[in-house]
Amino acid sequence: MHITAYLQPERTYLPCTGVGRHINNMLLHLTQSQNFEVSLLVSQQYVGADGKLDPRTPLHEFNLCTYPYQRLLTERLWKFGHLPRMDKFIGNTDCLYSPVVEYVPVTRDIPMVITMHDMHTLERNLPWSNSKSHVWQRWKTQIWISQIFERVDHICTVSNYSKQKIIELLNIKPEKITFIGNGVDSKFFEIADVDCKSLQSPLTDPYAIVIGGLRYKKGGYYVLEVAKELKIRKSSLKILVVGSSEPNLIEAASTLDNIIFQGIVTDDELPKFLRMATSLLFLSLYEGFGIPTIEAMAAGVPAVVANRGALPDIGGSAAIIVEPENSATIADLLINLEKDTQLRNQYAQIGRNHAKQFTWDSCVARLIDVLRKYS
Repeated sequence: MHITAYLQPERTYLPCTGVGRHINNMLLHLTQSQNFEVSLLVSQQYVGADGKLDPRTPLHEFNLCTYPYQRLLTERLWKFGHLPRMDKFIGNTDCLYSPVVEYVPVTRDIPMVITMHDMHTLERNLPWSNSKSHVWQRWKTQIWISQIFERVDHICTVSNYSKQKIIELLNIKPEKITFIGNGVDSKFFEIADVDCKSLQSPLTDPYAIVIGGLRYKKGGYYVLEVAKELKIRKSSLKILVVGSSEPNLIEAASTLDNIIFQGIVTDDELPKFLRMATSLLFLSLYEGFGIPTIEAMAAGVPAVVANRGALPDIGGSAAIIVEPENSATIADLLINLEKDTQLRNQYAQIGRNHAKQFTWDSCVARLIDVLRKYS
């Protein structure tokens, strides 16, 4: 079976976000499946002189189908005008697949499967739902999304939470949506068996780790409040922030010497930084999945996560679920996890067992069932 997958290359450059990891792993594992051949549909703007994609993406060796237009403009035209048609650029294929929510219009009767990662754009009850930018984004999305969901043959999503939100917000029939999920790279499981004493810690003090940077939508202000509570308790515990942070939150943290900004780290460094942490602090206010939760568990690190979005669904009973505004309670939890080795090991073991159900092989197996059904 030949699959043509639509690609937004920048999202796959390493190191990447959770969506980027989903794209890379689904496509790489799909090519390893028997009887499947995968080509990537990309804008010519991303193709180098060697005829390949940028080496920063793990997909740079894939066969390409290219179209001559700029990606962003083309995607807008697809959403609002269902043009230009891509028939002459995709060649012969059995199915069009998009690991993101992008619809590729064609004239021929070619089935299309797309992936919806979350529904935050259409949510009306989030802290930022009434901001001008969100209202504008929601209005634009409402114009095109229902039409596209009607045109595609099937919708994949990464969590049962996101599936329910698609049904609730767009009135899509449940049978048109399949839970695909996300997986965990083996290196996170492997690092759990490494003695922390053999690793070089980025800090001399113990630390809880925040992944995804200090960002408003990731609960950055709540992280600051937890840091303040740690100071009140005269704890030596630091908060190590990995990822890109918003300037206003960096400034707000300038008076807190227990918040350390590590910035963006490589995919090889992240498992090590996780392994040496006493806990993951993930107070994100909305996630369609929340990959750091499972990666921390796989690495043998207790996950303290917000009772928001898909996080309770994904973390289950293996996660420590908190209300993000309860900063005093969270600070006490972090201190207990750092001081009480037995408690930390207990959550580490429960978490590792829970994380084992999240594999990329199982995700791709569910995707293959969908592709075979509609091709």
